[in-house]
Parts: sequence; C-alpha cells; structure tokens
Amino acid sequence: MRPILFLPTRLSLFAIAATVLAPLVVAAPTFAQQSSSAADFLPATTAIYLHVEKPAELFDTIENHALVEHVLKLEQMQDLMLSPQFAAVMFGRSILEAQFDESVFETLKANSANGLWLAVDTKSEGVMLLFQAKEEARLKRVAGTILEFVKSNAEREGKDIPFKRVDYRDAVAAKFDDFLVARYRNWFAITNKPNLAKAFVDNQIDGIDSPLSRQAWFRDAVAKRGDADIWAAVDMKTVRKVADNREMFSGRTDNPAVEMVFGGILDLLKNAPVASAELKIGKQIDLSLAAPFDANWATEAREFFYGKNLGGLAPKSLTPKNMIANLTSYRDVGLWWLSKEELYAENVIAQLTQADSQLSTIFSGMNFGEDVLGALEPGVQIVVTENTYDSKYVPDVKIPAFALVGKLKDVRKMQRKLKIAFQSVIGFVNINLGMNGQPQLDLETEKLGDTKLLSASYFYEDGTEKGLMLFNFAPTIAFHDSHLIVSSNRELAVELSELLAIDAENQTTDSNTKLKIDGQTLHQILSANSESLIAQNMLEEGNDRVTAAQEIQVLLLAVDLLRDAQLDYRVTDDEMKLDFSIRFEVE
Repeated sequence: MRPILFLPTRLSLFAIAATVLAPLVVAAPTFAQQSSSAADFLPATTAIYLHVEKPAELFDTIENHALVEHVLKLEQMQDLMLSPQFAAVMFGRSILEAQFDESVFETLKANSANGLWLAVDTKSEGVMLLFQAKEEARLKRVAGTILEFVKSNAEREGKDIPFKRVDYRDAVAAKFDDFLVARYRNWFAITNKPNLAKAFVDNQIDGIDSPLSRQAWFRDAVAKRGDADIWAAVDMKTVRKVADNREMFSGRTDNPAVEMVFGGILDLLKNAPVASAELKIGKQIDLSLAAPFDANWATEAREFFYGKNLGGLAPKSLTPKNMIANLTSYRDVGLWWLSKEELYAENVIAQLTQADSQLSTIFSGMNFGEDVLGALEPGVQIVVTENTYDSKYVPDVKIPAFALVGKLKDVRKMQRKLKIAFQSVIGFVNINLGMNGQPQLDLETEKLGDTKLLSASYFYEDGTEKGLMLFNFAPTIAFHDSHLIVSSNRELAVELSELLAIDAENQTTDSNTKLKIDGQTLHQILSANSESLIAQNMLEEGNDRVTAAQEIQVLLLAVDLLRDAQLDYRVTDDEMKLDFSIRFEVE
C-alpha cells in the first residue's frame, strides 16, 4: 500500500473510519432494497449532488497513477515519510491491517464498492458524504475493531472517548463534536447535520413521495450525463435563492476586466436552471462544466462577448517557440466600450470616461475607446513566451515576453494613426525615464517582407545600472496585412508576423475562447525568478527565508509536473460548455 494515501489528515482518517464505525443492524426488507441510488432517498431540497459510480476503480486509478509514483520518489516526500508524525500514522495503520487481515485501502474500496455520493441540502444547511458497501458482513467484521482502536487510543492518551453512540430506528451512529457518522444497513454517511442523516434513514424505511431523483432539474441533468469517474449536478435556481453572494447571480458586475472575460457566463449564472460537471482521471485529468443556455438570455449589450447570434469564434492560435501561454478569444473590444452605459453603474462609467480622456492625450488626441479599440475587428489573441536578452543587459527579474494580436478594420487609415500614436506613447515614456535618470528608448522603422515594424530599444550608455527591470522590454508595434501586433519585444513581434505569413487565410477556431499553458516553459521562467519569488513571499506572507524558500520549492515542484493545460469554452443556442484538461510530465 502506497503511504501517500494515508497522510495524517483528519478528513481521510474519518472517511476510513466512517465505513466501519457502528455495528451492523439487520432490518427486515424495506423500501430501501428497491434502489441503490442515494438520489432516491435524498430530500427534494438537495441542491448539489455528486456521484462516484465506481469508487473502487477510481481509487485503483489514483493509487497506480504515474503521477503518484513520481511524487513518492521526490526527495521532499521521502523526508516526510521519515517524520515522526508519518511514522505514527503508519504504525496505527499496521495495527488495523493486522486485525482486518487486509490493507486499509482494500477496506475502503470494499466499503464504497456500490457507490460514493456527496450531497448539499439547502433546507437543513447540511452536507453529507455517503458510501454504499457491497458486503454488510465485511462492515460488521471491522466495525468493532475501528471502535476499539479509537477508544483505546483516547484512553491511552488520557482523553475522553471522542464519540458517543446514538441509536435511531434501525440505524446506529457515532456522534463527534463537529459531525455525525451514521449507518443503516449497507449505507453509511458523514454529515454536519444529524437531522439530514435521520431524514435519509426515514426515507429508506418509510419511503418518500418526492425525492431528489424525481425533481425536474435533476432528471434533466441525468439525461445528459456522460461517462465520467465523477459526476455532479447543481440546482441553480435554489442556489441563487440561498447564496450569500447574490451579486454573482445578478447578471452584472462593476469590474470591467471581469465583464470582458466572464460577461457571458454571468448571463448563464442568472438564468440557468441547472449546471453539471464531469471529471475523468487517467493519463490526464479532464474536467467538463456544462449548462443549458437559451439565446434569449444573451443581452444585446453582451454581443461583444457572444458575437452576433452567438456566432463569435476565436481566431486560430499562433504557436511561437518557447511559448508559455496562448489565449485566443472572440471579443469585440470596440463594441464592449460602446456598451459601457448598459453594462456598468454610473461610477464605473465615470471612471472609464476619465481613463479614456487621459489615454486620448497619450494617443495624440485619438479617442481611446472609439478610435483605438474601435479600430479592431472582433477577435483578440494574447501570446506569452520566454524572453530573450542582450548578454550585457540581463534583468534581475525576468518577465516573459508578451504580445497582443488583432485585426484592423480600416488598414490604410489606422496603420498611420497607430504608428503616430505609438511614437507619442514612446515619447511620453521617454520623458518619465529621463526624469528618473534611466536609459531612454530609441525608435526604429523597418520592413521585413510584408511586415512593417516600429520598434523601440533602450539606448544604453556607459555606467548604466545593472539588472534593471526595463531590460525586459523593447516595445514594438507591427503590421502584417490587416493584422496588428503589439509586443513587449521585437523578436516576438517578428516571429508572430512570420507565423501569420505562413497561415495567411486567417482562420478561426470552433470555440469562443481557447487557452493553452505550457508547463515546462513556465517552470523555466519561475525557476529563473526563484530568488525574487522568495523575497516576495517573505514580504507579503511575513515568512522567514527558510519557510519562504520551502513554499516556493513546492510551487516549482508542482509546476514541474505539469506538461500542459488547455481550456476550451463554447456557447451555442442551447448549451454553454467549458472543457479543461491537464497533462502531466511523468511517464
């Protein structure tokens, strides 16, 4: 048995104990024997439902996963296994296994073989974790051992027994301070509300006229259920009624960045009757979130997000070398700006108007919202890559290179205006750099094939301070056919223009938004900045250097295991769906 699955966490220990805590009570055949689904006995007020149909198979997958094998070999994990705390857990496990005549892990799998559920009931405000065992005799055999083990440990340490036995009808339970563990026949549960457990038992013995399984929202969700290791459904109508954060479900936000990224999803949160999630765990982890969608929910002000008739599609992704991330999305930023009066409260509109006035000054009098943002066709792309540096001028903190790629509506007119605006921006930046005694930017215009570039590079003189942050940047604006590239350095702008030349058809994807993250390149960037990350951790978290270094090391180890992550978001006139997958860099 691999020890990683038995780290000393309170939840995992009680989850194991929950399968076997109380003696088996044999009852006469009842309504309970007619169903093996928890949904048939949960109350109609259940708003969140999660089901693992085959827990034993899922536990085997996790137990034998290459990622687990890899983590167990890490030096940090080896050190943990030598700690006194871990040794105590392993000693207790060995005692139980000796009396079970099988591993604790096998006991856990057997006692959840017929299913595992998690339910949240809004009426009782209860959360309940449910298991259904395959063999009642197996539960009975280990129950006394678990109880005696918990009791003897408490007595040996001079403490009170941490639970009290409670009998209810044909069920028995162990009442702890913060939760209850109960069992009826081959069902057992952990819950924070005893009344929820009582209702579950009552419904099995007496029957229930309107269980969760007969609710319309639940039946709709089940009808679309796919083949996943873990499946969950949410009654969105009920959640909206009882949610503490009502603003989240109002369909509005006063945060322009949130609106730009998630605006359309807010329409769904306000209206959708149900949402579901599916999780698959294998060589990679796949998470899918979906909810029904009605085109009538798409407000006119959010056409910038969906596109006309929900037809907005993201541009095709560009993949430069040493790419860290690529986000490509359908967003009409000009239309977004023009719709601000319908999207935001008056104070936010005033702030945006003020920002527009200030930015218009920098952009040579061009109205930032209407002239600059409005010059772009719908569809934007943000690319992040590893940066390159002059060997003489390497910054202490290395920031990745990044670029925004879009398309211009009126190419001939806007190219000239944007070039002038870029020159004005560089002039404004130079004024500030000069006032602070830092190197200033020198502009160069060039043409490479069909690409026109206007790039700015720093003019370094003898005695220039080393390690400056500005060494990360060589601001560049490039024009290739109708495409506009605004980049933090020249090299990335040139590479992106070359990729556009290769794929000149300007294709789109079949999604509204797509995101890809390359874990290995991201790890290289973080490793190169480890000292800065440690210093930031010490400053923000108040940790000493040793603690901060350990936390950053854990972060680097986690990122090192990531091969890549991908997100795909789609919206149609009947469904909104988000797919997210993670692949790991292990054999």
